[in-house]
Amino acid sequence: MTDVMHQPSPVPHEQAVPHDSVSSAGGPASSVADRTPEEVKADNALAERLSAIIEDANERLIPLCNMIRKNIESFERQKEEDRDEAELVKQVRPLIEQVERVLNETNGAVKGADPGNRLSNKAKRNMQDHKATPEEQRLAEALKTLLQEVQGTIDWAKDKLDSFPKAKKDLGPLLDALGQPLTQIVGGVGLLLAGVLNLLGKLLSGLGLDSLLKGIISATGLASIYKGLGLDKWLKY
Repeated sequence: MTDVMHQPSPVPHEQAVPHDSVSSAGGPASSVADRTPEEVKADNALAERLSAIIEDANERLIPLCNMIRKNIESFERQKEEDRDEAELVKQVRPLIEQVERVLNETNGAVKGADPGNRLSNKAKRNMQDHKATPEEQRLAEALKTLLQEVQGTIDWAKDKLDSFPKAKKDLGPLLDALGQPLTQIVGGVGLLLAGVLNLLGKLLSGLGLDSLLKGIISATGLASIYKGLGLDKWLKY
């Protein structure tokens, strides 16, 4: 398969995520008064840049994830005597490698989305539970899709491959490796706009996936950062 790579578009999509999609998940209800208009404007601009990056990644990752699933499902439907695990590996390996390349590229783009060096000057206010703006809601929804599609496919594929030890030996480590850039992407967003992770946690909680985000927060060291700022209660949605 030809891997078509391109840089994430700097121009955000115009349509924001409807506010109701977040409030129904238990979104923050407090005021944005803890942020000045200038701070809100800067946070929104950053959220738009990050949304465009994540949404661009989702557009490329979802078809790849679907192809991984279809190949494994097709293999499962074959008669046992017709199954060739080496052929399955040949079909699925390049798809997983493409997913990893997209994730690594996206991780680099997230790291580069902070021209104002906000990361090294992050303020406690960015961690606080404020009413999410449409821009922040959009970013949380994009991250939710990323985690659902990629982590969901990783877990699904690993479960299916338990029945095929030869394919699992070759593909299992590749699937495990996808977790690192995925974790870094979510953690990178959390360092830039921590309030979005609170919102994302509420969205994932509605799907029964909030433990996944808490694991990512711990893996990236964000938990210790929040605790140092006296914000460890933030992790308890």
